[in-house]
Amino acid sequence: MKYLFFYFLFFNLTPVFAAPAAAMKKSIVGIRYFSKPMGNVHQNPSRYSLVLTTISCNHPVKVMKETSVDGKEFLLYAEDKWNLVTVGPYEGYIMAEYLTEKKTECFEEEYSKFFDGLNLGVNDLYYWARLYDQYIQGKSQVNQ
Repeated sequence: MKYLFFYFLFFNLTPVFAAPAAAMKKSIVGIRYFSKPMGNVHQNPSRYSLVLTTISCNHPVKVMKETSVDGKEFLLYAEDKWNLVTVGPYEGYIMAEYLTEKKTECFEEEYSKFFDGLNLGVNDLYYWARLYDQYIQGKSQVNQ
């Protein structure tokens, strides 16, 4: 009798947990290029969230949008305006201000011999990208 109770409880609650997964449909908006020397693809739209992968300047990313069941489109997230992107096998978030429609001039492409001579390892590239995550860029509001 006890096993029968758990059997009915488990199979009657399963649809409740599975329902929200089909609520949003994702589609590609376009291809954008990363404009900073190094950056990270984050798990959530926050500069402090888990890093999925590190990318460098002019790396192409697919910008995605989500469409809800009632037809509302969601492209930008949070107050910093993050984009949902796909980079290789990873799906995460990058700040919209770091993405451009055309390739930019990159230091590591312009001076590739110097950049390669630094012998940066994977950890160095990761921490360099984390440093760019912590920069807050903008115009000062102080009156002079």
